[in-house]
Amino acid sequence: MKLPLQVYLLGLVSFLMDVASEMVYPLLPLFLTSLGAGAGVLGLVEGMAEATASLFKVVGGRISDRLGRRKPLLLLGYGLPAFLRPILALAQSPAHVLLYRFLDRTGKGLRTAPRDALLAESVDQDAFGRAYGLHRGLDTLGATVGPFLAFLLLPHLGIRGVFWASAIPAFLAFMALFWVREAKAPRARTPLPPFRLTYLGTLPVPYRRFLLVSGVFALALSSNAFLLLRLKELGLTQEAVTLAYTGYNLLYALLAYPLGSLADRVGLRRVVAWGFGLYALVYLGFALAKTALAGVALLLLYALYSAAFEGASRAYLATLIPQETKATAIGLYHTVVGVLLLPASVIFGFLWQSYGPGLAFGVGAGLALLALTLFLLDGKRRRP
Repeated sequence: MKLPLQVYLLGLVSFLMDVASEMVYPLLPLFLTSLGAGAGVLGLVEGMAEATASLFKVVGGRISDRLGRRKPLLLLGYGLPAFLRPILALAQSPAHVLLYRFLDRTGKGLRTAPRDALLAESVDQDAFGRAYGLHRGLDTLGATVGPFLAFLLLPHLGIRGVFWASAIPAFLAFMALFWVREAKAPRARTPLPPFRLTYLGTLPVPYRRFLLVSGVFALALSSNAFLLLRLKELGLTQEAVTLAYTGYNLLYALLAYPLGSLADRVGLRRVVAWGFGLYALVYLGFALAKTALAGVALLLLYALYSAAFEGASRAYLATLIPQETKATAIGLYHTVVGVLLLPASVIFGFLWQSYGPGLAFGVGAGLALLALTLFLLDGKRRRP
């Protein structure tokens, strides 16, 4: 069965926005330095940005469910970074960059859960894997094209010129949204329970168990920057590390759709379990690796994990939650995982600095295996 045009349009929107975002992201450290900022300010800007995105994901989902609509949150979430590019291009101080990153990540937070909910509402459940796989593939392809465009344009336009140029794909992403339709007739405004800690108790038990497993796994999800640092430590030059990371993104983009299709055939839950196991294997490999070639091979294996797990886990999540609270529950999931990424990276960095990369990657592998064990035990518990 072919996927509907709606899925391709949402994938195109994400592709264009990721091109715009990744044209900017690699240049921000250098740009902040040129404005007089040090490493501490860079950490503050990026920490604030990611925390903002994580917290607003549940807010966007909640508002979407209350309205019974998805598209208004998509227009706001994609419109903010598209129309506020001048704040960054004209920035004269680190505070201006912080303001832009805050608004940009607010937009990302507001749009993520409604977009994922709209994807789920656009296809039948037996096509969830392909739909989310295609979306992740196009999204990651944008993350590959963006830095390459920045690399080509930088000598001719300079940093500020690249920032201005990044507004073009961002604006095109926003305009493409006008061809995206609500998958169904607008739902009636739904009276939802107050969003307190007790709200979690109103969600299905399988969702809550998967949220717990995902929380454990999130503690293993340290920043990809550590993988690149490990490659450099194993002997790759900075240029070779950049090339390897481009290869990772490209392989991820190429594999996402076929692995999503595979998940529809063999079962989403099975592919999610494979993802937990493969992540543990990759991190164990990085703990033991001795050569640059081994590191590159592990990074490519990590692309296989990303392509399989990112789409399948989102698709599996969509099967666990009722329609009336779909966006809220998806947003809560992204918020929990996103908030835990901060302590995950802090703990990983502390272990690396204090005891070496072997222990840091080993602990990450152990946490992934713990998540896999909990996931498999939950599956056995639910069988008749």
